Amino acid sequence: MNLRLTKKCILILALVFNLNAFSLYSQEKGLTEEVFFQPIETVITAGRTEQSIERAPATITVISSEEIKSSGALTIPELLRFVPGIDVMTITASHSEANARGLNQLLSNKLLILIDGRSVYFDFYGGVIWQGLPILMNQIDRIEIVRSPGSALYGANAFSGVINIITKNPRQLNGGHIQIQAGENGVVHTSAVVGDWKEDTGYRFALGTRKINSYRDPHEDSEDHVIGNFYLEHRLKNNAKLSAEAGMGRGSIVQIARIEETKFEATTSYAKMNFEQGSFKVQAFWNHGDETGGAFFPPGDDVNILFNTIDLEAQHMLEFGRKNSFIYGGSYRFNKIESNLIDRDHDQNLTAAYFQNEYRPIPDISLLAGARVDHHPLVGINISPRGSFIYSPTSHHTLKFSIGRAFRNPCFTDSYINLATPLGLQVVGESDLDSETITTYEIGYMFFPGYRLRTEVNLFKYNFKDYIGFGEPQIIDQIPVQSFVNLGSAESQGFEVSTDIIPVRWLKVSSNYSYQELDNQYTVLKEQYPAKHKVNVKLFFSLPKGVSASFLTGYVGKSKWEVPTQAGDYAEAVTEAHTRCNGRLGYLLENQRLELFTSVYNIFDTGNKEYPFGEGIRRRIVGGINFSY
Repeated sequence: MNLRLTKKCILILALVFNLNAFSLYSQEKGLTEEVFFQPIETVITAGRTEQSIERAPATITVISSEEIKSSGALTIPELLRFVPGIDVMTITASHSEANARGLNQLLSNKLLILIDGRSVYFDFYGGVIWQGLPILMNQIDRIEIVRSPGSALYGANAFSGVINIITKNPRQLNGGHIQIQAGENGVVHTSAVVGDWKEDTGYRFALGTRKINSYRDPHEDSEDHVIGNFYLEHRLKNNAKLSAEAGMGRGSIVQIARIEETKFEATTSYAKMNFEQGSFKVQAFWNHGDETGGAFFPPGDDVNILFNTIDLEAQHMLEFGRKNSFIYGGSYRFNKIESNLIDRDHDQNLTAAYFQNEYRPIPDISLLAGARVDHHPLVGINISPRGSFIYSPTSHHTLKFSIGRAFRNPCFTDSYINLATPLGLQVVGESDLDSETITTYEIGYMFFPGYRLRTEVNLFKYNFKDYIGFGEPQIIDQIPVQSFVNLGSAESQGFEVSTDIIPVRWLKVSSNYSYQELDNQYTVLKEQYPAKHKVNVKLFFSLPKGVSASFLTGYVGKSKWEVPTQAGDYAEAVTEAHTRCNGRLGYLLENQRLELFTSVYNIFDTGNKEYPFGEGIRRRIVGGINFSY
């Protein structure tokens, strides 16, 4: 396939849909509503309270359960790559990385991931292991993606944004749902989710397996994982609700932590309780993990990591008349890490308090201001302010202006790593690091006249300071020692345009285009740059006689990377521009309970790499069934 021709075709297609959205809308005024998106979507992540998506004080995208099912995606990163402003790279068949607006990297650590409000980032290095998350695709209700700094409400790791994966409650499930799919690359995914509501009590149970083989060697396991979780909810008197849940995952995945592929085996578990009464909320959870893997610098010792996190949060909202909504809250987090990669066992106590006030002088205008104060035992105090101005002159048009500051604290590996390489280089942590900081300015416009059309334009500019990375090796007692330092800064600006439209009753079209320029003064060689251009187009068909289909295609421009070498320094590498196409075809039987489907990932089997040391991404054809009872 001619890459240049494909790029032009996709770009033209995206621009056609974006530029002609208004005329298509006017020609189809007789259309009725469709399930693909509701007349008014409500979100909770951007403002930490339920509100319409138009009034959310941040740039936010929602992926619904209908789109998750229709896409044929096996993993959450496969969904995120079609979101404007989100960078996703597939490194191995079981290793993906994601971040917002040009900040993606190996072991990416600048995007906060939540599952029903519970943070699931790995405190050891501050990132998330996507394929290790204890959640099944068909138990997800929606995914809310905030592409703006969120430290004002969520703290340290909400640096470039927040992704909240929200699961289906027992009332939404209303029975059992089974999915089985298998195909190329040794894919075998199974899941069973059952939920129901009896009087004042609801329950949900989920159990599933995930297995896929390597793209590099089709006979070699890449992921082999078993997941289980449960959820119980009870309604109390006085509009109160108490819920408890827990889950566990056990298995192996293949990741690249530095240069070579390494198989990691891990058991992860969690337990969580929530209490809500009116506008008062309390959440407490425990995250636990025990992980082993191959040596970072063979033939050294295997890696061992044991972690425990306890987190307690409380929040309350007050209404002062009809014009003021005031949210305030606080949190305490305890982390304990044991690993042969750090100098000794360490624990940390983190505390925070935050507030946000929304003032509505007139119905058309919202003024939001808030801030959070975080304390870290090594860094000290960080203050993260945020402000937004939202103007809706009519019910169809919304303008947003936002400014916010966010930060990322040094993680355990930044502060405490202690590792010897075969070449005699000693890699050590630095306890006297500053937090990374980012300040973002945003202007957004949304046109949302009803069920069939939404168009959105967002412009952004950010300043990034004190990036934490490896410094130059120093000779100490005749031994070369390399440690972490605050390297420098970066400036970036860009924009994102997206449109969702239903031109006829049986078709939904989503398209988006992202552009970004980055002035890099923060990496070691100052030569790492994200793709300037990204284009995505998604087509969803609902055809007669129970037939459904989808086609998703995306273009990503050339990216330049700084990659580590065996000698301990860095070299430049490039991943070329590429296009990927996915598709799905489904058939729903007359009883509406059984669906037969087939999906194809990377239809044209391009074999391109998205990270210099990664695998060439191959085609994957999968067939399966969905059964509900």
